[in-house]
Amino acid sequence: MTTATQELSSGRMAVAWRHVKGDRRALSAVLLTLGILGVAIFAPILATYDPVALDIQSRHLPPSLEHFFGTDRLGMDVYSRVVWASRVDLFIAISSVLLSIIIGLPTGVLVGYLGGRTDGFVMRAFDVLQAFPVLVLAIAVLATLGRGAVNIVIVVGLIGVPTYVRLARTQVRSMRESSYVEAARSVGNPTPRLVTRYLVPGTLGTTAVQAATSCGWALILTAGLGFLGLGVPVPQPEWGRMVFTGAEDIVSGQWWTSFFPGMAIVVTVFAFNQLGEVLADAVDPRRRKAR
Repeated sequence: MTTATQELSSGRMAVAWRHVKGDRRALSAVLLTLGILGVAIFAPILATYDPVALDIQSRHLPPSLEHFFGTDRLGMDVYSRVVWASRVDLFIAISSVLLSIIIGLPTGVLVGYLGGRTDGFVMRAFDVLQAFPVLVLAIAVLATLGRGAVNIVIVVGLIGVPTYVRLARTQVRSMRESSYVEAARSVGNPTPRLVTRYLVPGTLGTTAVQAATSCGWALILTAGLGFLGLGVPVPQPEWGRMVFTGAEDIVSGQWWTSFFPGMAIVVTVFAFNQLGEVLADAVDPRRRKAR
């Protein structure tokens, strides 16, 4: 990256940071997201009980000072399981989005720059992939690969690839005829250099915005798979599976076994969506002016 490009990037980062500090909504979204990530990182410290320890004598206890979120039908502490489950769900969500970016971003940049038959062939292949309902495709693949966090990351990550391919392709198609790319091409820069130094940096801002939103989407899909019994193996805590196992308890009055993991999903998805809005405002000055 050239010195001028570095200065431009640092200038944009400074403007974005000033925007975040000056906007209460933006600052709240950032702090909420960091707080959720902090819960996952410090889960061993924050959890008050072993998340998989059974205590039949303490089954279905309501929320109290001893058990903040109550206990489930097996006597496991719901609070400790919700805290530990944040590690599992956030690991799957963030890792799957990173996998989507690693595959989708360079693919989209290349097909957008090359165009022609390559562009047509690759995009039609992704059209076929996107023709399948997301949940049905995930269920079919996991039924073949088996359950487990790594397999879920692979499935959710691959499903998200077309989003980043299309995003990068659209941006590169608009940038490849721009004046600065034409100038770089005219002085003899080879294609790899043009792509890595002039086109890829131009896609990073919108990719970051999409990544934040995609984390929320990946979390919902992960929870949905867990609810259907295709998530991580029991008794490892996972929010979607906890909602499923606690759903039957609502009828008998034990609402807390599904309420708290469900709220964890809601709050986390909300945080990622708000973070996406903040990043969109930060990278697009027109959005800030419109506000």
